[in-house]
Amino acid sequence: MFPTVARLSKASRAPLTPKRGNKDFYKGTRQAFLPGGPRTGAPGRHVIRGRAKYQLLDEKVRVYVAPVIEDIEETELKPYVVIGTRLSEDHKKAVWSNINGPGGITPERFLRVAREQAYAEQHPEQPVPSGKPIPGWMQAQINLKLREDPIYMAMPFTKYRRDELALNAKKDRVVKGPRQLEIVDEKPSSSSPS
Repeated sequence: MFPTVARLSKASRAPLTPKRGNKDFYKGTRQAFLPGGPRTGAPGRHVIRGRAKYQLLDEKVRVYVAPVIEDIEETELKPYVVIGTRLSEDHKKAVWSNINGPGGITPERFLRVAREQAYAEQHPEQPVPSGKPIPGWMQAQINLKLREDPIYMAMPFTKYRRDELALNAKKDRVVKGPRQLEIVDEKPSSSSPS
């Protein structure tokens, strides 16, 4: 009989690498020890003498880039979701109108909503063609304040501002009377009639 040839046996004599190893096997390439290399290895070294048995080295500690803490605290996005959270009807309609219909989303509905959204992106000053009603998904986005109302977008800013100022001026001229509240169109003159 002949002895088993090593290259034909099951056991390989080649060094074990992460590609050949099991899913939990990570060997590393010692790149962290190279000067200026990526910080992938251990963040320090073991110390034999002294009270602290492990010493952290600043040049080996991993550094992560993150936004300013004020921005993180003020954002509405949170890293958790409460189990009882339910989407409102506006949240459900804001993306693809009402997907939860009897047939789900059909190809015809998909194309119609995609064309409406493409038209709205190409014409930001008038996202809905004249004479057509506002689609449900757009109304939901307006309610969630993700999109500006096209009624005010089509109107020039100065006219919209004038209308808003006139409305506020009328609200300021509400006078309490003995019987009820009434809106006075003109301020009463201070001179007494003779």
